[in-house]
Amino acid sequence: MCEAFVDKFDPTLLATDWTSETELKGAFFKDTATPNYNSDTAYGTGTWASGNEASGAGYTAGGPVLTGTTLVIASGRVTFDANNILIADSTIEARGYLLYDSVHSNRALAAIDFGLTQETQDGDYLVTHDSLGILYFDLVP
Repeated sequence: MCEAFVDKFDPTLLATDWTSETELKGAFFKDTATPNYNSDTAYGTGTWASGNEASGAGYTAGGPVLTGTTLVIASGRVTFDANNILIADSTIEARGYLLYDSVHSNRALAAIDFGLTQETQDGDYLVTHDSLGILYFDLVP
């Protein structure tokens, strides 16, 4: 079963390149976003539509491209990580971001919730990811 789960991260199966420096993006959303994970499966649909997306100085709709992406599959663990996200000189409010594949139908990959709304006023909006990574799956029983 572990192998079947790990296979989902193979770019030949789902066409998502988890180490792309150009395809994976993080679209920031306000606290009004209430996702239905059965139907809101892509950026621009359902709760991930523009009405719930953050906006303001320094932020571009669709969100920034994630850089420094890594995918490590070893010893029954899958870890996806990327550089922290910095939106400089911004004035925005966001509760989290949608990690999505901008090349393959804007496919939603994960919703990252900050726990509460964070904001900037003409400052730097910095998302510091957990030291274990953005996504971390330990499949060791």
